[in-house]
Amino acid sequence: MERLDNTPGRIVRVLLCKGELRVLSDHALQNAYEVVTRDTPLQDSSLDIEPIAVTVRCNACGFQGSPELLSDPSFHFAIPILSCPRCGAEVDLLTGRELYIGRLTVEPPPDGPVSAEAEP
Repeated sequence: MERLDNTPGRIVRVLLCKGELRVLSDHALQNAYEVVTRDTPLQDSSLDIEPIAVTVRCNACGFQGSPELLSDPSFHFAIPILSCPRCGAEVDLLTGRELYIGRLTVEPPPDGPVSAEAEP
């Protein structure tokens, strides 16, 4: 939170980018955010969660895109085995495991004179 001390204005929104393979519910993240931001510069700010789709690359046939396995209802109950939807070969995961703050929205400080003096 020390990095936020020099933010010019009030942080009103935080954008969290979350890969689809992260086994974290949006509801749990929202609740945790409310708890950990109490009594901090982030209190009363909103948390927006942006999903990042899973994309893979197949070294065998050159396919790059979304695996079909993610539409399987059992996906959330097991570790997914990702394979190329075109040829069935093993794939490299390009996106889908991310979890990072993508952007902060800052409300500018109210207009008015800025005091150069600080009270003790």
